This record gives sequence, C-alpha cells and structure tokens, in this order.
Amino acid sequence: MKVLLTKPFFETDVEYIKSKLDENIRLIIPQSFDTEAIQEEAKDADVLLGGMISEAILQEAKKLKFIQIPWTGVDNLNFELLAKYNTVVCNSHSNATIVAEHAIALMLDAAKKISYHDRLMRKGNWNRPGINLENKLTPFSKPINKSTIAIVGYGSIGKKIQQFLSGFECNFKIFNRELKQDLKKELKISYFSVEDLENELHDVDFVFISVPLTEVTRGFVDNTFFSAMNENGVLINISRGEVLNENDLYQCLNENKIGYAAIDTWYNYPSKDNPIAFPSLKNNFQELDNIILSPHRAGYINSGFPHLDDAIENLNRQNRGEDLKNIISIDKKY
Repeated sequence: MKVLLTKPFFETDVEYIKSKLDENIRLIIPQSFDTEAIQEEAKDADVLLGGMISEAILQEAKKLKFIQIPWTGVDNLNFELLAKYNTVVCNSHSNATIVAEHAIALMLDAAKKISYHDRLMRKGNWNRPGINLENKLTPFSKPINKSTIAIVGYGSIGKKIQQFLSGFECNFKIFNRELKQDLKKELKISYFSVEDLENELHDVDFVFISVPLTEVTRGFVDNTFFSAMNENGVLINISRGEVLNENDLYQCLNENKIGYAAIDTWYNYPSKDNPIAFPSLKNNFQELDNIILSPHRAGYINSGFPHLDDAIENLNRQNRGEDLKNIISIDKKY
C-alpha cells in the first residue's frame, strides 16, 4: 500500500510514522509539495496523508482509498470537491488528551490569575488588597472545587475535559448538537442541546468551547452568548478562533462583561515572512489584562507524537482490511 504525503512533515514525524506502519506500507515523499509534484505521485497512491487537497490531485488519484488528515480540524477542506469525487476522509482525535490538559491549564491560570500576578510581581507589585497601585484585577481567585462547568461540544476533547475535572467534584452542563439519552443517567452531569445555551449559562463558572468550526458554529459565541454568561464567568476556547465572534469578544472583555477569557486559537497568525504577529489585526487583545493569550499551543508536546497515532492506526487498518475510524461526514462537515 502506498501512502503519499501531501504536506511537509518534520523529519521526526516522518520517522515516527515509518516506525509504526506495517512493513508492506510504503511512504511516498514528493520532491516538492507543489500541486504538480503531488499530482504526479498521486497516480499510484492508495492514501493521501495531509490536507489542502485540490481537484487536480483528485483527478489523478484513481487508486485512492481515502484521505487521512493528521489532525482534528477539517474546516479548510473543500467539502463540495470531496462530495463530487465521493472521497472518504478521516481525521485524528488521538491528541485529545493533551489538548484537554492544555484547556484545563488555561482554566486554572484564569481562575487563579497566575499569569496576571506573575506580570505584576516582575514589577514588584504584589496586588495586595487595600493597597492602591491601580491594579486592574482583584487579587482574589475563583474556586475550582464544586464549581459549575459548561462544556460546549462533547467530542473527544470535551469528554476528556469532563473526565479530568471530575476529581474536583464539579457539576457539569454538557451542550451538544447530538445527545445520547442514556448518558443523562450519570451523576452531576446535565445534558442540553446547544439551543439551550442562552437559558443555562447564568450559573456557570467556567465555559469550555470545543466544537468544530462549521458554517453553523462560525461566530456563534457572540454578544448574545456573552450576555447569557455569569458576569464572573470564565471562557476557555480550544476550538478554532473563528468560533468566537472577534469584535464581540473584544468588546465583552474590554467592558468587563465576563470575568476572564483564556484563548488558544486566534484570528491572525505569523508566517515565515512575518514571524512576529499579534493575535488580531483589528483588536488589541494583547493590551487586555482579563485574558490569557496562548499561541495555539495545545497540541505541542515534547515526548511522543499523539497527533499522529490515529492517522497511523487508520493506515494500518486500511492495509489489513479493517474498518476505518474517525470518518468525516461530508454533509455535516466534521
């Protein structure tokens, strides 16, 4: 079986993939990653490993069994094109654990104002009550234990967040587009449709956003959403940046309509030509004190390659004639 890389991978990633594949699977690395080079190699490929697939490539990939995306997000895919060629696409959820860990780290930082107080202490400011040093945030923190947690999007990451926080005896409100009725029997967990958000956020201490970016979810966390939140509530986003309405988010934080935000995904990213970039070209989030800025770092880890494990498993499954996992719905676009 021949697997063609359609994007450049780190050398360490390539070596890890090779070490885990069945012996008769051949990894094809094109000389360059322009459309013409990939198009030529695609003629003999059984699987395409990567994203950003063009029609020119699909036209040549006559032997194609499926496309494997080595990450979770698939919002950049051309679903109309995939439907036209009746293409099977799978993504990877094997990094859910480390992303959930990062989400909880952001939550703890926001609740205890760790980054904020670190910045102040580097200036000798202890943010002590009753001492007026023009500090913008109260020194007091939010408790985690027995707090109320909302998880919007109960996929692989959302489930891990709930699992990890259960040790804090939290009460959970789960919001999902599709709900399994048997799950409602679990203790301290209430299940709601996303349509119930406006009525159910008023008593929530921490809100996690872990939905895929689709036409439905783009910008749905907006002023209406923020107005429904507790004024001391904390918002944590490890979904795509565009799920949060950018201007509404900035206005909400600038006017202190909610307590805090901790964000890992953004609206503006650096490039090779411009390595220095603020998270937005329109709003100065970097000047706000009630937000934690994380540079899309949830998936980074210095040991192991969890983002690749699902992808590798699917390649081996295809080779062995087994069912694939994490097949994307072309209709739902996730």
